[in-house]
This record gives sequence, structure tokens and C-alpha cells, in this order.
Amino acid sequence: MTPSLSFSILMLTTVVCLIVLTVFVCRLVISITKLSDNANVIATSVSKEVEPTLKELKEAMKSINSIAGNADEKFQNSKASIASVIGLTTSVGGKVKGFVQGILKGVSFGLGLFKK
Repeated sequence: MTPSLSFSILMLTTVVCLIVLTVFVCRLVISITKLSDNANVIATSVSKEVEPTLKELKEAMKSINSIAGNADEKFQNSKASIASVIGLTTSVGGKVKGFVQGILKGVSFGLGLFKK
């Protein structure tokens, strides 16, 4: 073969390969574009479907937080009430104890007087 014929065949083969490669790259770009459009549509629809659920979840969390706050407040009130009752019982118990001790001392003193 002559060098010019070999060069022509090499050029023709190179051009054909470049054309085939260009066609495949163009088809790949078109497929990627369609894929990204489909992914965008799916993301939008999922976002629209999830949004009401997230709103309901947010409202439920607010309700739970409110219930927990009320329960905490009631617990604190109960704790304060129990502490005041215990304090009152302790102070009354202390006074009663002092009163009973005073009576016992008086009775023992009176009995001591009768013994003599």
C-alpha cells in the first residue's frame, strides 16, 4: 500500500470513530438531561407530599411540649403542696411534742409533790 492510501484510510477511520464517539456523547448528554429533569420532578412531588406531614408533626410536637409543660407545672405545684404539708406537719408535730413533754413534766412534778 502506498503511504497516501494508508494515511487516507487512517483519516477515514479516525473521522468515523470521532463521529460515532460524538453521537454517543450527545446521546449521553440527552439522557443525563432527561434524568435530571425526572429527578427534579420526583424531588418536587416528594417535597409536596412530605410538607403536610411535617406540618402535622410540628403541631404534634407543640402539643406534646405543651402537655409536658403543663405536667411539669402540676408536678411543681404538687411538690410545693407536699412540702408545705410536710412543713406544717413538722411544725405542728414539734409544737405538739413540746406540749406533750410539758404536760408530762407537769404530771411528774405533781406526782413528785404527792410522794413527799
